Amino acid sequence: MKKIFFLVILFISTITLSFLFDPLNYITKSNIGLQLQFYNKGGKISIYNPFVYKIVSFDSFTDTMRFPEIVKGLAYIESGFNIHALSHVGAMGITQFKADAAIDYGVFNAWNPQQALLGTDRMIRYYHQKYNDIYKVLAIYNIGESNYKKGKYIEQGNAYANKVIAASRKISRKSYLYDRYVLYLQGTLTENSSQTYTAFSFGGIFDYLGIVYFDISSTIHFRKGYFPIELGTKSYIRINHFDSFVIGYNLGYNLNYENEISIGPIIGYSHFRPIGESYEIYYDFSKGFSLSSFFISVGYGNKYWRINFGFEPEFDNLFLSITI
Repeated sequence: MKKIFFLVILFISTITLSFLFDPLNYITKSNIGLQLQFYNKGGKISIYNPFVYKIVSFDSFTDTMRFPEIVKGLAYIESGFNIHALSHVGAMGITQFKADAAIDYGVFNAWNPQQALLGTDRMIRYYHQKYNDIYKVLAIYNIGESNYKKGKYIEQGNAYANKVIAASRKISRKSYLYDRYVLYLQGTLTENSSQTYTAFSFGGIFDYLGIVYFDISSTIHFRKGYFPIELGTKSYIRINHFDSFVIGYNLGYNLNYENEISIGPIIGYSHFRPIGESYEIYYDFSKGFSLSSFFISVGYGNKYWRINFGFEPEFDNLFLSITI
């Protein structure tokens, strides 16, 4: 009966939707991706596929805006209403804020569409009070105030303003915002000091309005005389653009030994700059109490690639991973 109950939970969780590292690394990408992970003894290959879906209408966030039509057109031009859009220079979210400018307008999490859209409205209000010309305001949003004052890139700024105004007139306020979830497959062949084994994982990542990211996986291990199934989940609760608390749990069940069940929470912290450094550390209590139960990863990358180095307790191995 325990086997049947566990397999039902495993099946439901897999159909509904752990990648390693902060899920934001994968949810900002629009194309099928590949991760190669090299252990000191063995390796892992991961394939992930993003899917776009509708979340809420733009109209849900307009109650306190002074310039809702302009913000709507700007968000469409900047990101196509994609709340996890990422530029090659690190501009983030639906209105493509950079970190410093975002904080200036009360946007501490640019991936949260409510913060980003209202922050954009505040920015437009500020410059409109200063210049009283919406075309000039939009040009400044695009090329920066200092460039505008110096007469640089004026033609580019004016063209951008015209595109935003045109979009604001033709797109309905009830247009939907978009997000992505990611499904993936992983295959591992590795060994530690005592045994060699293979493992297959499948699962996915999804989020709630750029605030909480859920990372759920199911793994089947094949070892000599030992065939466990593990269900793992991690939730990344985002504090700001770059930092998250990590909480979750692992549940393991050995098909060979009916009473052998391992379960424990996961607690940690993740820092991830989409263009720049990343590091993550968490402790998996289901693996017992030892230093080898810490997952540690440090890395660097950009929109197109990332390299990470660390230690993975699940396989008791150091690793080097390359994500493209």
